[in-house]
Amino acid sequence: MNIHLIMDNGSSHTSRATRAWVAAHPRIKVTYTPKHASWLDMAELWFSALTRGLLRRGEFASRADLAGKITDFAVRYNKTAQPYTWAYDACADHTAYLARHQRPTAPALDLAAAQPLPQAA
Repeated sequence: MNIHLIMDNGSSHTSRATRAWVAAHPRIKVTYTPKHASWLDMAELWFSALTRGLLRRGEFASRADLAGKITDFAVRYNKTAQPYTWAYDACADHTAYLARHQRPTAPALDLAAAQPLPQAA
């Protein structure tokens, strides 16, 4: 039975020590999310919701108060959670990228009018 890990490209996940450990454990199969794609990491999405919904403007009297409020937030969040439907269209995104980053094209080369190169003697 293999174990599949999906990790971001954080330095601790791609270090020489980590790569050596993974190589020494052949049952571990690692897939890395693309760089600069934290939106693909569900843990990142959860921490983003926690930050926006509780932590950014929260006031906490103690560490225990913070832990309790995080637990309460998680319970409320899970009661209303809905499956996330991916709506990413890679072809449309790539087309839009190419449109934004067009390179000037070189003029067409007319091979029929080109002069032959001189031959070495």
